[in-house]
Amino acid sequence: MGAPTASAPAPQGSRPLQQPAGFGIAAVAAVLLLTSCWMLLAPRGFHASVGAFGAYNAHYLHDAMALNAGVGVALALAVRWPSLRAGALTAATACIGFHAINHWFDLGNDEPGSYAGAIGALSQTSLAVVCGVLLWIVVRERAA
Repeated sequence: MGAPTASAPAPQGSRPLQQPAGFGIAAVAAVLLLTSCWMLLAPRGFHASVGAFGAYNAHYLHDAMALNAGVGVALALAVRWPSLRAGALTAATACIGFHAINHWFDLGNDEPGSYAGAIGALSQTSLAVVCGVLLWIVVRERAA
């Protein structure tokens, strides 16, 4: 299986970002990539703001950053090559969904006075739902 080519462009008369799914995928990719940049460039700030679960650990934070960035890149590529959308969205929905479940299980385990647990649970759940809806749209478009 080779690299994606321009042979799988967006539907005729339409640009990828003008399609609802294309715009939504680009938005999710941007959220993941911007979050990854924050985790890479200011890891202690990220930990203090939204990752306040126990002691700071740069390695684990960078592991999470790498996973976020990988999914973000896959989604960004799927904006240009629609044939990648279903696979990228399936991976994104699963990764973000499991991340959300982890936050719900850890609810209340964040640092005292922090809202990182609730913010993480709600934001990750919302993002997983958005990815799931986008996946449903993409699969429906392919079936049409």
